[in-house]
Amino acid sequence: MENIKDPLAINISDAKDKIIKFIRRYAIELNRDGAIVGLSGGLDSCVTLKLCVEAVGCRNVKAVIIPERDSDPVHIKDAKKFARSLSVEYIVRNISPVLWWLGIYRLYPPSFLFSRSIQERFVRNMRKKISDELGKDIFIANLGGEKHRQLNTGKAFYRIKHRLRSSILFYYSELFNMLFVGTSNKSEILTGFFVKYGDNIADIMPLSFLYKSQVKALATSLGIGRDLIEKPPSPDLIPGILDEEMLGLTYEKLDRILFAIEHNRDDDHIMSISKASLKEIQRVRLIMKFSEYLRTWPIHLS
Repeated sequence: MENIKDPLAINISDAKDKIIKFIRRYAIELNRDGAIVGLSGGLDSCVTLKLCVEAVGCRNVKAVIIPERDSDPVHIKDAKKFARSLSVEYIVRNISPVLWWLGIYRLYPPSFLFSRSIQERFVRNMRKKISDELGKDIFIANLGGEKHRQLNTGKAFYRIKHRLRSSILFYYSELFNMLFVGTSNKSEILTGFFVKYGDNIADIMPLSFLYKSQVKALATSLGIGRDLIEKPPSPDLIPGILDEEMLGLTYEKLDRILFAIEHNRDDDHIMSISKASLKEIQRVRLIMKFSEYLRTWPIHLS
């Protein structure tokens, strides 16, 4: 039954127990020796790693940290520190040489020539420029096809990074006979805030039934530090991209809108529980519609 005061309230103990049993079940059913997680230093991957440890034990879990030229060093540092705190073995594989060899970095100037703040300002200005030229929301424009060279260059530039990371994670999962445990949450999945065949693929996705704000609540109960919980979420693929800036909403507001839409509430009800404007609600509906194809496998001719 929906909680009138807080529709996103969940039984944390039940959610935790459900996830742990889910991980154990598939490790057994798929005859795997443990679990492997791509650890970014962000909240979702840290929560996933912690739950894998509780499910199969720290000796049966490996974290793979996959930085590249444009990664924020803070996230890499946080990832290593968190893995060590759980006594989890971690592997670091820098994919910059592969991206150089493929010619990906030739699409944008070398980051070492500029400070990170300049890079971030450049990316934000570029997003606004593209949005103005297209005359449309940049996030929605990213979801579909557009005849805009700079937009398409940017999409190709950051999406290959996620797809390469997923390939590496599958490699290690097979090398060590481990379950590749993905980290996507429900908010990302419903809005298409992921890279198809990149961070949305794995053997299992234990957080996929939880909205981002629910993952934060779960993280608190797991004893994950406030520094990780309060860190602004970012895909860390291009400097200057934060989740909530791209989405145009805080996760708290977005999750309430998504929850209400999923439960077929009308716009008046959604405005009441989310404090969102009608324009914001309509935008979220549009995002869900335009991102639908991302949540499907290849379209087959029947």
